[in-house]
Amino acid sequence: MRLRSFALCAVPAMMALASPASAQSGFAFPSCLASLSSGPGGQLNRLVPAEAKGPLARQVRGVVARALTWRPGQTVKVCFKSGSRGAHERVIRVAREWMQFANVVFDFHENGVPRQCRGGEDIKVDFVDNKGWWSAYGTISRQRDPSMNLQFFGVDTPRYTNGQPASELELRRIILHEFGHALGMMHEHQSPSAECDSEINWDAAYRMGTNLGWDKEMVHSQMRQLTNVEEFNMTAVDRKSIMHYSLAPELFKLGRNSKCWVPDNNDLSEQDRRFMASVYPRDGVPVASTPSTSSGGAGATRGAKPPVALVNDKEALIKQYEELLKQAGLAADKIAQLTREFRTNVFGQ
Repeated sequence: MRLRSFALCAVPAMMALASPASAQSGFAFPSCLASLSSGPGGQLNRLVPAEAKGPLARQVRGVVARALTWRPGQTVKVCFKSGSRGAHERVIRVAREWMQFANVVFDFHENGVPRQCRGGEDIKVDFVDNKGWWSAYGTISRQRDPSMNLQFFGVDTPRYTNGQPASELELRRIILHEFGHALGMMHEHQSPSAECDSEINWDAAYRMGTNLGWDKEMVHSQMRQLTNVEEFNMTAVDRKSIMHYSLAPELFKLGRNSKCWVPDNNDLSEQDRRFMASVYPRDGVPVASTPSTSSGGAGATRGAKPPVALVNDKEALIKQYEELLKQAGLAADKIAQLTREFRTNVFGQ
């Protein structure tokens, strides 16, 4: 499990709300995919200048990584751009399950009713059909409007294409998954510890991509493992994580016998819970973790505290970033440019 700088999840419109039976047939794909809009670590790469080397570069990366998560104990305002009251209550009920383990408060209400988006909220939820199930990562949600979309979920009773009511289990799984992204979590199948690149049938993946209008670069962005960046609190891969999708068996050389194929995970795993508790602790500062070489995902492997103090106050964090750039010897104009970008990209200011 890792925290990741930024990406969006998008679902092909053809998926709609296919019935569970059809979801594993042909080249059916999971509901949420990372978008090419920002490659792995894109935010990190832009904000860590080449002049920062060695331990100093690691410090800069640590500051950027911390800035992309909410502060432990923070109240995160969530609003709805559309949808029925029943749809709102479903999202609220499910998303709040994360609060049992992560020390953040999802604030959904204003004057006793679900909040309507008026501007200035942290997470903006929409229900635009045929536009996918996706979410911005962490504090990047502040910049996106909407920052999350839950297609077909904006009514009291979502239905499959065959007219049958959608399973509450499936609705809950997708909502938990997308709010996991909003907390900064990313897809498990792209974990460096998952070792799935060698398991994938890339010809099948490219054919799937062609059917979806993707070139090879897009396919790689969706499926290749991500670079191991320790500042993003990686842990051993968790095959039971709510963030691990059940990809179509046809995409693996060994089909269902591949270690990277998993059935649908419908609940938060024990590692999901421990990980969130470590990133958003109720006491102290977030804990960095060291990835394990094991692919079994038996548990999070915690390392030492991060090399840089994790500052909760955002102005102090911006100042810390600026001071590190000065230590790297950057010209004043470049420091000013990167600091402005850091402030804008991370805090939406």
